[in-house]
Amino acid sequence: MNITCDHCKQTFTASGEQASFILDSQKKGMRFIMLECSSCYNGFPLNPQTMDPPDPQKATDEDHLRCPISSCYGLISYVEDEKPFWGCGECGTVWFTQTDLFEAIGNSIEKHPYRAKVYTKKGNTFLPVPLANEPENYEETVAQE
Repeated sequence: MNITCDHCKQTFTASGEQASFILDSQKKGMRFIMLECSSCYNGFPLNPQTMDPPDPQKATDEDHLRCPISSCYGLISYVEDEKPFWGCGECGTVWFTQTDLFEAIGNSIEKHPYRAKVYTKKGNTFLPVPLANEPENYEETVAQE
């Protein structure tokens, strides 16, 4: 299965793990996943249904929030679709309202207080901290939940 990176434009062969992830995502009807390029090692979005990059999206303040789902450390993006949503390209979870997304983040912080270090709260809004400011072992810690 050949894939073209949205960043470096190089075409590469999906690893076995990536191919399995893509096939599973297709079966689930997902339209947004994140993959890592084997050439430039950047993460990039892919619509597994079309095998093309998703349609260009408007940027929102919530883009790049860490996913609040247990054991997932993926990044959330806003996806404009027939019914717009925020979604995690790693686990496939979607939130159709900002309120639901922020409630999930609040619940995650309540259950795992260390997760608060990857968010900045302004009023009732959560914003991402820069990736460089995240705790060094954040992904490893979340993966062990």
